[in-house]
Amino acid sequence: MSSTRIHGKKILVVSATRKSKTNQKNIRLLEGLKLLKKDVDVKIHYLNEDPLPKVYNQYINEKTLAKHDIVAFVHDDVYIDDLKFRGKLCTAVNSGLDIVGVAGCINPTISVPALWHLMADKKDHRGFCAHSIPKTNAMHMTTFGPTPSRVAFVDGVFMAVNLKEAIDKDWKFNENFAFHHYDLSSCLDANAKKMKIGVFPIHIIHDSPGLDPDDETFIASEKKFMEIYG
Repeated sequence: MSSTRIHGKKILVVSATRKSKTNQKNIRLLEGLKLLKKDVDVKIHYLNEDPLPKVYNQYINEKTLAKHDIVAFVHDDVYIDDLKFRGKLCTAVNSGLDIVGVAGCINPTISVPALWHLMADKKDHRGFCAHSIPKTNAMHMTTFGPTPSRVAFVDGVFMAVNLKEAIDKDWKFNENFAFHHYDLSSCLDANAKKMKIGVFPIHIIHDSPGLDPDDETFIASEKKFMEIYG
């Protein structure tokens, strides 16, 4: 556990989107962050075609650490619906977590399908996340399990990092993967470096319709993941 108490600096929120800067009003993440201006700084990569780990890793360095203790890497289709966002992340990191998510699992078995919620029994799921219902103004809450909790994997939809510990442990997001499985591989790398991963009760709403496991891009990524970690 880091001896440095984290409490004062703004959280840096980093995301990437294929949308243009002129289309900001349609970026869900920015909509939610309007209410958190005093607590966060934001870096959005517009018209992005780079792999997410490559984008994210640009902010895991001493230059970022000079201004921010915690960096939250968040998908652009996420609405952060939590006015205690900064306080919760500071509490999570000060409790000893190096990587903080909203949903994940303990005791996974590396297997196919290579999805965290299918590689662990339901009793080993942790955290929660709200999901919007397409073509409506409604949402539903997916409750995976208890939170806060230590876990082995967190979902890449939201991964906040204790920047000093990441730098000290020489950890970065795994650039072997572009989008699918970068979260799982990065968590496995973090576990190997003795970093502590956990979920915390941070409220977000995810607008994604969900992953298609039959997508050719996913299948190719899954094959690579199993070759390395299976």
